[in-house]
Amino acid sequence: MIELSVTLGIIISLFFIEKFGIAAGGIIIPGYIALQLTTIDRLIGLIIISFATFLIIKLISKFTFLFGRRQMVVALLIGTILSIVSHHLLVINTPNTTIELSAIGWVIPGLIAHSAAKQGFAKTTAMIAITSVIVRLLVIIIFLGEQLPQLY
Repeated sequence: MIELSVTLGIIISLFFIEKFGIAAGGIIIPGYIALQLTTIDRLIGLIIISFATFLIIKLISKFTFLFGRRQMVVALLIGTILSIVSHHLLVINTPNTTIELSAIGWVIPGLIAHSAAKQGFAKTTAMIAITSVIVRLLVIIIFLGEQLPQLY
């Protein structure tokens, strides 16, 4: 299911980039987020970490020439560091449940922040939401309504 979701995410991302000229974070982002749409706490954590990475990139770019590959590398590095920190610090254990405000993956926040630095955080987030839901719906349709099919 992971392979199908990522593949559909790539196809949908390419279509939306060509049709509307707005990227959904990175070309692989919708597929991974589509698999996490039922974990709201992880999605909130992803938005928080991506936005923090975005703000740090904007701050750094005021003092240095940060664009292109250099911006991509810095975004990935900061996103990875913040993501690792979130996996350790943003996990809240309550008597009934565990709330994980940690980011999804290590690379995803940096990819989102890099894309947001070019086209704006609101546009990027909106496009991620649209494409991820489309990918999730397609996966559900392909698996005949089974929301989380058995992988093995």
